[in-house]
Amino acid sequence: MAEDGKEQFTNSLDIFSRDLYDKLVSVSADKDLICSPLSIQICGGMLRMAAKDDSETSRQLDAGLKFSSTDVSHIADGFHSALQYYQKYSVLRMANKVYIMDNVHLRHDFSDALTQKFLSAPESINFRNAQKSAATINAWVESQTNNLLKDLVSPDSLSSDTRLVLINAVYFKGAWNTKFNEKQTRNEDFFVDDKNKIQVSMMNATHDYFYGELPNLDAKALRMSYKDTELFMLVLLPNRKDGLADLENGLKSTTLESITSVLFHTKVSVKLPKFKTEFSMELTPVFQAMGMDIIFNNPEFDKMLEKIEPLKVSQIVHKAFIEVNEEGTEAAAATAVIVMMRSASIETRSETFHADHPFCYIIYDQDYGCLFMGNLKYKDPNSNTLELCTPCNSACPRLHANK
Repeated sequence: MAEDGKEQFTNSLDIFSRDLYDKLVSVSADKDLICSPLSIQICGGMLRMAAKDDSETSRQLDAGLKFSSTDVSHIADGFHSALQYYQKYSVLRMANKVYIMDNVHLRHDFSDALTQKFLSAPESINFRNAQKSAATINAWVESQTNNLLKDLVSPDSLSSDTRLVLINAVYFKGAWNTKFNEKQTRNEDFFVDDKNKIQVSMMNATHDYFYGELPNLDAKALRMSYKDTELFMLVLLPNRKDGLADLENGLKSTTLESITSVLFHTKVSVKLPKFKTEFSMELTPVFQAMGMDIIFNNPEFDKMLEKIEPLKVSQIVHKAFIEVNEEGTEAAAATAVIVMMRSASIETRSETFHADHPFCYIIYDQDYGCLFMGNLKYKDPNSNTLELCTPCNSACPRLHANK
């Protein structure tokens, strides 16, 4: 992909990531959050390949997914370049899968786009046997995410009306360039707000990192790199113990590039909790809040099937997991869409970055942008698994007959 095309893709993903994160934060204020904007955008991109040109469906998807171009071939080329690029990392696995009802046939152009651009060869399946179909889909997701993500798709979400399930899975396990010494990890205070605190397992290190002050966000930033990659974790820490909500609100108008451009290399005393988070949500209300509501009602997916049927998206499920420890980070995310018929400069001074109160973080690639976004608040310190009834159980679009 030409450099300007890659920049357009990265900018599009950055805008989408911040909008998606803002919507997720608004519906999960009392939960720790982890999601993969790229995983969700890829599934949206596959869905966009089926939308009728110059239709309200294509217009809503282009605007909601923040595509910089309305040319479907340009959109497909952008995802193809990103998917090919990420194949170079041994620590990162990204895979797409399309399950199609066994008596239904895809249009050649749609099938070719999935196979050639999204690197996903369609596979026939009998959705009439919902239990077996869900087991097959979930086994594939588990195999792609080192068994971290289980039960992405419920048998109850599949039926004889199901026509298509689009899935993206992302798995990442990266070692820190500079690991934390386990002997320096100890129980320390973490302030869940400006008055209350709990004890957490806190990692400690003093090393050279990229660090910066962010006065516009009333926060500071720390960038930690992963070994043998161009992948990084960016931790954004509000200056106030109760400042996370204001920081996240400020991110809506703050690009990733504007943050990373002010970082400089210096010695930093770091405190960072070990943590593990799983987040699950059905994304229909989130997509609707982002202006993409027609796909759940009367979309024009005229480019999807050889025999045109009235279709709709019945669910978009997203599930994500992250674990951060002394060695590095392990993270995974999956998105499923179910379609049915409708009935800096070098410094020598030492800085401090003590993440002993709620913060947010981004795992991103230097060239292609955001992979994962999340926050840590310890609102429920006794539970690492968060189940929300409406926006994030994994990202999976399912198409069903619209009756």
